[in-house]
Amino acid sequence: MDWFGGLKVLSLETRRGTEMATLITKYGGIATTAPSMREDKQDISERLEAFAERVRNHPDRQVLVCMTGIGTRLFLLDLKKYAPDVYDTLSTLPILSRGTKPTQVLKAMGFTPQTAARPHTYREVQDSLLERTLSGQEITILEYGERTPPALTTALHEEGALPYPVPVYRCAFPEDPGPLEAAVRGTVAGEFQVLLLSSGTQAVHYLSCARQLGLETELRQALRGMVVASIGPACSEALGELRLPFDLEANPHKMGILVRAAAERAAGLLERKRAVLS
Repeated sequence: MDWFGGLKVLSLETRRGTEMATLITKYGGIATTAPSMREDKQDISERLEAFAERVRNHPDRQVLVCMTGIGTRLFLLDLKKYAPDVYDTLSTLPILSRGTKPTQVLKAMGFTPQTAARPHTYREVQDSLLERTLSGQEITILEYGERTPPALTTALHEEGALPYPVPVYRCAFPEDPGPLEAAVRGTVAGEFQVLLLSSGTQAVHYLSCARQLGLETELRQALRGMVVASIGPACSEALGELRLPFDLEANPHKMGILVRAAAERAAGLLERKRAVLS
């Protein structure tokens, strides 16, 4: 199989950009990576103190929900320094993990969480929580770079629970926006045939950058002629909300599978798109 066969592939990955470029090259693509965000750690000292007090005063009412691997690790390390007594009692509390990454972090730190069902979106987290008796429960939610979906907090309130979102970090624009701006301009100029998206935030920042450059309409038009690949349901949902097209979704929802699936199908998808657009 020719895989990408020399197609030009754009990735907006930040933390694992080098790994992504290596995978694209392995499958015969010409890789461009443009970091689209940075992890901006928030000051959570007040929320950390409030969490510790809730655990000390009413341990039987507590549920910890971990939506993020990075945020979970940061929160637990801060908690261990600030309130070691509370950290030591966490193993007695119910802990719900959104997916693989927070589960791995929790297990590495000695905890045994319940993991929400695939595809690990907030909806599966919500379903897992609603299986419990929630009246009077205090639900601490470690957010994953974006705010907790209002639908989740509303559902918890309706069941008589008290949600406490904790913004451990936020996904901000990169300090150097140059590569992202170049990626937007390159997309509009037709320099890429494939776009790989490994998070919804990447798409948000990509579109926001285009808007700032006065190129949003042109970017949307250019994407119609490209193959856009999403890493999973949460990313695909974000694309839908942004009214951006996507052509395939990785399953399982992993970086390697995303690249392989795009490499396998991109040429055929492009051929069909060109036939429709011509």
